[in-house]
Amino acid sequence: MFSDLGIINFWTYLLGVTLIILAPGPETMFVIKTSIKSGVRKGFAAILSIVVSDILLVLMAWAGLAAVISSTPFLFNTIKYAGAAYLFYLGIETLYSLIKPKVKNEIEETEIKDHGGIIGQGMLVTLLNPKTLLFHISFFSQFINISAPHIWMAFIILTAIMLAITLIYLSFLVFCGAYLISRLKGNRILSILGNMFIGFFFIGFAAKLLYSSY
Repeated sequence: MFSDLGIINFWTYLLGVTLIILAPGPETMFVIKTSIKSGVRKGFAAILSIVVSDILLVLMAWAGLAAVISSTPFLFNTIKYAGAAYLFYLGIETLYSLIKPKVKNEIEETEIKDHGGIIGQGMLVTLLNPKTLLFHISFFSQFINISAPHIWMAFIILTAIMLAITLIYLSFLVFCGAYLISRLKGNRILSILGNMFIGFFFIGFAAKLLYSSY
């Protein structure tokens, strides 16, 4: 059935893409951070940013732009350094929020900015990770028969499956984050520890990205 659509080893792809999505990464932590900090609605805005970014990356892979970037060290490294810098910024921002005095007006202003900028932030987290580009080139290509008459159908089906798994998993994380915030509101110590974990995770992933080989 799937071979007729230009898809090779469908069940292997399904298992592989599920494991990749379940593996902790900056996109996952961004969704958790947003839902804990701002609630369910903004958590789903974070999910939307990642889904839109994945669609853009698939289109780039289809158009050949991702291959050009991955084969050009200057472009690849520029994206890598920019992505590492942005993740480091998110980590520092999260840690700084633990010691910054919380004035009511500042909190309201921050919430407004977060509401308008969550999608942009999430897209930066995803698009500035060159490893995500490589995933869409190397992983997808293993399961597509390039000699099939309608290769675009294979891209659409594989992308739809990836996005469906992403939506289910990240939606689960959003509701988990909303539950956590309801439990942590009265426990400042656990709230601090949770934010410290998220902050250091972003910083650690930034370092990993920065020092990863081309």
